[in-house]
Amino acid sequence: MLQTAEKIIESVRALPKVEREKFFNWAEREKQELLLEKEAKKASLKAEQIKFQAAMSWIDENRQKYVGEWVCLDGDKLVAHGTDAVKLFREAKEKGIEIPFVEHLVEENKPCGGGIEACPKV
Repeated sequence: MLQTAEKIIESVRALPKVEREKFFNWAEREKQELLLEKEAKKASLKAEQIKFQAAMSWIDENRQKYVGEWVCLDGDKLVAHGTDAVKLFREAKEKGIEIPFVEHLVEENKPCGGGIEACPKV
């Protein structure tokens, strides 16, 4: 039998005051648990965002050393580098890194000024 919120509210209203209080206490605990889960998820996403930003900074600073290679990073720490991205990813997972960041480093395309005529021909 599918219950709707309206039916449940109606049932709760019909309870004696003492039983309604038990229900409200339970509901408050449930609400607090959901809020804690939501906050934990937010904190986890923020931590991942910080790790991603650290990885991008590492790439900006170290790109030239590893051009043509794949790098595997955990935040701003180089975990491994080489020519096989799948191998790097597996190595990182074996080392316990939950979400390895694997990137192929190529020469950075620098924007050119002075209009299209000033850009190098590709």
